[in-house]
Formats: sequence, C-alpha cells, structure tokens
Amino acid sequence: MAKIFLFNPPHPEGKGFTREGRCTQESGVWATQWPPVSLATTAAFLEREGHTIKVIDCPAIKLDRIALERLIEKIKPDFVFWNTATSTLNYDLDIAKSVKKAAYDSIVGVLGTHVTVLPEAALDNPYIDMVIRREPEETIKDVCSCEKGKWETVYGISYKDPNTENIHHNPDRKFLAPEDIPWPAWHCLDISPYRLPLKGRPFLIVAPIRGCPFLCNFCTASIYYGKRLRKRPVTNIVDEIEANIERFKVNDFFVWADTFTADKKYVEKFCREITARGLKISWVCNSRVDTVNMEMLSMMKEAGLWMISFGLESGSDAILKQTGKNITAKQSKIAVSMAHQTGIKTSGHFIFGLPGETEKSMRKTLAFALDLPLDIAQFYAAAPFPGTGLYRQALKSKWLRKDTSFSQNHAALDLPGLSAQATDTFRSFAYRKFYMRPKTLLNIFSMMEPEAIYDILANLKRFSMWSGLFK
Repeated sequence: MAKIFLFNPPHPEGKGFTREGRCTQESGVWATQWPPVSLATTAAFLEREGHTIKVIDCPAIKLDRIALERLIEKIKPDFVFWNTATSTLNYDLDIAKSVKKAAYDSIVGVLGTHVTVLPEAALDNPYIDMVIRREPEETIKDVCSCEKGKWETVYGISYKDPNTENIHHNPDRKFLAPEDIPWPAWHCLDISPYRLPLKGRPFLIVAPIRGCPFLCNFCTASIYYGKRLRKRPVTNIVDEIEANIERFKVNDFFVWADTFTADKKYVEKFCREITARGLKISWVCNSRVDTVNMEMLSMMKEAGLWMISFGLESGSDAILKQTGKNITAKQSKIAVSMAHQTGIKTSGHFIFGLPGETEKSMRKTLAFALDLPLDIAQFYAAAPFPGTGLYRQALKSKWLRKDTSFSQNHAALDLPGLSAQATDTFRSFAYRKFYMRPKTLLNIFSMMEPEAIYDILANLKRFSMWSGLFK
C-alpha cells in the first residue's frame, strides 16, 4: 500500500483561495474558504484501497510553501496530487519543484480545469509526471495501483514517459455513476477553519449532483463534471448529512452543485426527506433564476434553506443571450423577489466585461443590482478561462491583454470601446455603491452573529481591498 498526499496549494500572496472544479478564486467580499470536496472524495476512494492518506488545505490552515515542503519531506509520500487554478497556475505548477526536492521519488500529478484542457502547460514542467483530467477520484485510485510508469491503460491522464519524456494522452475516463460517488472523507483533514461568513458557524459541503447541462460560454463547469446531470440517490445524500451531524457536530451545509435546482422533482424529494427525518439543519445552494418557483422555494425554506445564490451576470438581455446564459433580467427580478418574499436571503453574482459590454450596459447592470432585494452581491470581471467559448472568442477577436492572468478579480479583456482598466474601475465602483447604502449595511449587521466578529473584521478589510474604498 502507498502513502498518498493530497493538497490545495497556498496562495502566492498568502490569501484564502479555493480551487475546486469551476470555482477557482480568491475568497470574495463576504465569502469564505470552501472545503476541498474533490480531495476529500478522492481520499475516500483511496482509503477503500488501504492506502495511507494525508489531506491538507494550505490556505485554510495558513500553511505557506516552506512549511508545505517541510511537511512533505517529513511524510515522504509515494504519490502527491494537488489542485491548480488558472489565475495561480504558474505558482501552482512551480510547487512541483518543492515537492520533488522534499520527496524525490514521489509520483507527482496535478488536477483542475485548466490543466484538463491544456495538459502540456503542466507537463512542460520537468518536475510534474502527470495531469489528472476531469473529475479525479477513480483516476487517481488507478494511478496509485499501477507500477511506476506503467500508465498506458489508465484512462483520464496525460503523462510523461519516464524513459523517453514523450507526452502521452490516454483516452478520457467515463464519469462516475452517481451511486458510485463516495461521501467525502472529511476526517482526513482539519475542518475547523471552515466557517460561514457573517455567522461564524462551522459548515461542510455536501455534493448531491454533478454535471451542468447549461451553455454559458464563460463557465468551466462541464469541463470538470460534464454536461449530464448525475444525481446521487437522495437517501444517500441525507444519510451523509446525518452522519456529518453526528461525527463532526455540523448543522450547516453548502449544497454543492453547479445548479442544484436544475431538476425540480429531485429538489422536492431532497426537501421532503430532510423534513421527514426532522433534521434541523441550515443550508445554502446555487441556482438559476429560470429553475425556481414559489412552491419549490417554500419547500426549500421549510427544509432549512436560508440563502440562495443566483448567477444573474448582467442586467442586459442582449449580453445574457450572447453569452449563452439564456435568461432575462425579468426572470432574474422575479426569482430574487420570490426568494425574498419567502424569507430566504439572496446572493446575486454579476460579471462585468462580457462580450458586448459597454459603459452604458455596466451602469444598467449596477442599477439593476441596486434595485433588486439582494442581501449580498458579488461583482466579477469576465475571465476567459481555457476551454470556454469565451476563451476561444477572445483569442479569435484578439481581446486578451498581454501578460495578464485570467482572474475574476482583474479584467483580462480589452473589448471594443471598453478597456480592461475601465472594467476594473467600474467593478470597484459597483462594490462601493452596493455596500455603502445604509439599508445594505443594516441588513448585513442583522445577519451577523457574535461568533463571527473576527471573520467580519477580516471581510471588511477584504472589502476595502476589492472595492478600492480607501484608495
């Protein structure tokens, strides 16, 4: 049996940073560090095989690169795998040098949406042996069961031949059947840092659905989990929730799915199971505005939903159509209003700098955000992540700024009539405009709980940096 080390790397500047499927970003204004669910489910697969597992989320426990190298040197693992992100890619890949320095004989592999699409970007690094493409669990399990270098039959990897250094791309692996997706092995890592923003309570992720059938051209969701909805059995999901309550004393959950409400009947069955078992839990989820109705929202509220997160993106119907989002501003207004009427807190996510964006359309989106009964708003810059339609469009149209990283925190596209700098300037203005309103501040204060005071102060500092408030 092997010793296997899985980790989420530190951020280059020591910030909180999530690398999880399509979610690869610095902690947002009121966001927090998400538990690394892919690493935890991979650990569950490996435990079944009898391997010794160590899982570390470096940003969560504030472990820097030097300390990480020392830990690897102490463990001397046989295999090391870690998440990568587009915006931190060079740093993430360079960590391989530290890994090999600490454990020279280890097999080194990286995963994530960027390296899935462009595996050569990782394999050009002399210290990286392979790329795990798409969802990682079964692929990593198979790699760790093989003799070193004998990876010809392992689906889902790109790798360097140890003898010739030639790069090989094995066929894609089929996605896991929903009933085969394991519970995350949260016991393999320190879960104490994961706290709800504004609340301060501990929480965990539960992931009932994989895959996203929608066609948003800026999103990497289907790269990691595919387009087909794979819905785990509801009873299995609720069994997992009950087990987490018992073992970890956690009653708050992030229901992790690209669009949890994509299948109304599944959501209703989930809510009925929660209610039938009398579970007193609180949870949040992601949603699309065209997949909810008042009856569903009421049922979700009764089952413990306290906040729902909508991808609203823009107040311009033309931009929404052009990006393949295929919703309308009217639908957004109806959905947010319904959730608000039901007593569910709402979080709205907006993107500035999408194709077709102008100064006028950005002002329209901000006015739209200010008019909605939102409790929380996140304003992003359009990021042309590799593998997306937006990336291909940006390359073809020559919109990409030179020497820029693709991050949702900083615009990378110089659009016709709208520079990346203008997008960034307006994004900062939007944050100030939204959060400096007395009614917004009072609402945020009303959601705060005493346990979260330290996190709240940290978030205020982060807000000042994101918004440019004190520039």
